Amino acid sequence: MLFALILAVAGVGIWFLAGWIQYRGRHSITDDAFVEAHIVNVAPELVSGRIVRLLVEEDDRVEKGQVLAEVDAVPYRDRVDLARSRVDAAEAELARQRADLERVRKEVPIQVEIARRTVTSADADRARAESSLGYTRDEVDTGIDEARAGLKAARADLTLSQEEYGRFTRLYQQEASTQRRAQEVTRAHDAAQAQVDLAQARLAKALASRTQVDVARRALEAAQASRNKAEKGIELAEIGFEQIHEVELLVKVKQQTVEEARTSLRAAEHDLEYTRVRAPFPGVIVKRYRHLGDFASAGVAVLSLYNPDLLYVEANLEETRLPGVAPGNPVAIELDAFSRPFRGRVVWVNKSTGAQFALMPRNVVSGEFTKVVQRVAVRIAIERDDRWPQLRAGLSAQVVIAHGPGDPDWAAKEARRLAEAESRFNLAGTDPVPSERGSR
Repeated sequence: MLFALILAVAGVGIWFLAGWIQYRGRHSITDDAFVEAHIVNVAPELVSGRIVRLLVEEDDRVEKGQVLAEVDAVPYRDRVDLARSRVDAAEAELARQRADLERVRKEVPIQVEIARRTVTSADADRARAESSLGYTRDEVDTGIDEARAGLKAARADLTLSQEEYGRFTRLYQQEASTQRRAQEVTRAHDAAQAQVDLAQARLAKALASRTQVDVARRALEAAQASRNKAEKGIELAEIGFEQIHEVELLVKVKQQTVEEARTSLRAAEHDLEYTRVRAPFPGVIVKRYRHLGDFASAGVAVLSLYNPDLLYVEANLEETRLPGVAPGNPVAIELDAFSRPFRGRVVWVNKSTGAQFALMPRNVVSGEFTKVVQRVAVRIAIERDDRWPQLRAGLSAQVVIAHGPGDPDWAAKEARRLAEAESRFNLAGTDPVPSERGSR
């Protein structure tokens, strides 16, 4: 009976041992597995200061954009006020420069038109001066010729009267002529002498009138100088168009100054907004590193949170247990915190081992090399059930991966789903204050 009992126990043990060996041959099992999540350290962006408000506690659920903490905003509000005053000053200077541009644009064409009209008037004055010079020259020459002809005639009359005067004077002395005739001859002689004197005076006056020609010539020269000056006035007025271009360039410079001031204002407003530390995505607060009154530096974590919708299991499987493991294979996930195992499926098997990313890489050149079985990361998607909200990042797990050809189509689809979820997660963190910034 004892022998039979021993045989029975041995038979049962061999049966269980054979089943266990068969089970282990069809599955890959490891305890090096953990529930993973994207834990994000939230820190003030670009600003530093004393924490004046902490609005969340650990294990609180938060929504995207919710204020988690506030850094002292007084110095950043002062920067905003200073930047706004600079914008106002730059806009006022731009408005003044634009007013100057409008004024110059109106004045320069008027000045050019006035200069052109001045040239036209100077041309008319010069033409009148030329005409006056020619008329004066002709008149003076004619007067001189007439005066000379009159003087010549008066001298001829004087010569004749002198002969008559001498002859009748001798005849009167000889009493061969009457006294009356002698007196008439004398009076004629005196009249002829007076006509000669008058003709000489007229000639002298005609010669003196040559100064009128000089005056007319100087008037012409003055008219020509005025015209030249008017032409210079046109050139000077047309320089105003270059001044318009210069003022336009100054307006562009002032516009650039305004844009720079507005950019500085926006940067200051962003810094002021960054004093409010906001949740980049909906998640759960898992750790607070700072307390009220602590000094927070830019980029130094104040708290950590993770997205509970991006939970998965990361198993580090020995390389000797990789045969038979393929994307899509079913997995049993045993967690110490739960009585029943979770179910899951393999999403992908990493293309490298964990040793490739070690801080101290292996040195296989030395003669002290010892072969060590390496581990390869395997990502496993967890099937959701009513226990999903109770899952926590960091829980240790034992995974049992069934061998088989897998399901590549399902694995690719699940990988795309996780990638899309990660993309939404990444995009959620790009704009900490979308609503307020949009409203502003």
